[in-house]
Amino acid sequence: MNDQAPNPQSYQDDEIDLRKLFQAIGNFFVGIGHGFINLILAFRRITVKYKYLLLVAIVLGAVVGISYKKIAAPYYKTSLLLKSSYLNTQLVENSIDKLNLLCAEKDRTGLANVLGVSDSVAENIVDFEYEPFVEENTIVEVELLKQKLEALKIDKADIERIVNQISIQNRNTFSISVHILNTDIIENLESAIVNYFKNNPYIANRIKTNKTNQEQLIAKLSHDVALLDSLKDAYNLNLRLSAGKSSDASNSVILGESGAVDPVRVYNQGVSLFQQLLYTKRNYELGTDFELVDGFTTFTKPDSASGVKALVLSIAILLVLAYGIIFLMELNTYLNRIEKEGFK
Repeated sequence: MNDQAPNPQSYQDDEIDLRKLFQAIGNFFVGIGHGFINLILAFRRITVKYKYLLLVAIVLGAVVGISYKKIAAPYYKTSLLLKSSYLNTQLVENSIDKLNLLCAEKDRTGLANVLGVSDSVAENIVDFEYEPFVEENTIVEVELLKQKLEALKIDKADIERIVNQISIQNRNTFSISVHILNTDIIENLESAIVNYFKNNPYIANRIKTNKTNQEQLIAKLSHDVALLDSLKDAYNLNLRLSAGKSSDASNSVILGESGAVDPVRVYNQGVSLFQQLLYTKRNYELGTDFELVDGFTTFTKPDSASGVKALVLSIAILLVLAYGIIFLMELNTYLNRIEKEGFK
């Protein structure tokens, strides 16, 4: 047998190596802990050293916060939902960007003309926002599609591109929000925004064409329903005249030279055409191709920062700036010391 016995020295070396590994890991975490403690000590040191500068920053922040609350007018936020098969993300985004550019102008005449409102109403508008409104079933369908595409091992970038394109095409409901300074303008502003989107040339042309098509379809369906009613009347008359003349039961009736007519089929076709007529009239009267789903709501609580929030935020900003100045001062002191020691 040439089997060699295990070398005890190799086990000892392995044990030493593992011990050193765990010791190095422990030293690493201890170093992190010490560094964190040193950071806290340094923060405390500079806070005590520059306490007067920090007190000045706090007082100045409080003054800025109080002044902002007194000077800045509170603004309110309200939203509406628009639904149309002609709306898409690019169109809504472009329209909102145009309105915000007009809001940025000091003279609000351009905004007033675009929205068809008075200058006083336009002057109380701060800005506009939009957000696609996606239904839950649409989200589920998109997620299922992503899983199927991933199962086919399609590149993730291509999957995201496909999903984004589908989302853009399928989003036809949008939440349009506006920040205003006076809630009294909400009633006039709602109709102005709806008309702003509805009168867009792209949308207006399609609404007009759809209305014309619906009117023609309603006229055609009404004519066909009237013809079927006449046919049913002729059938009923034929049935009464032939009553008692024949004992044979039949589902068909001879109407002159037109041949046999199945009464069940005539009645079913009449019901089907009448349902189509009602559905088309409903869409025509409701204007389902462009709808205001939910209008503006008047809120009494402003959406702008409250007094306490503005105060805390301004103090926090000034403190951050103060600590930034302190860091630069300490860095400059350290570099000066290094420079002096280097020239010794």
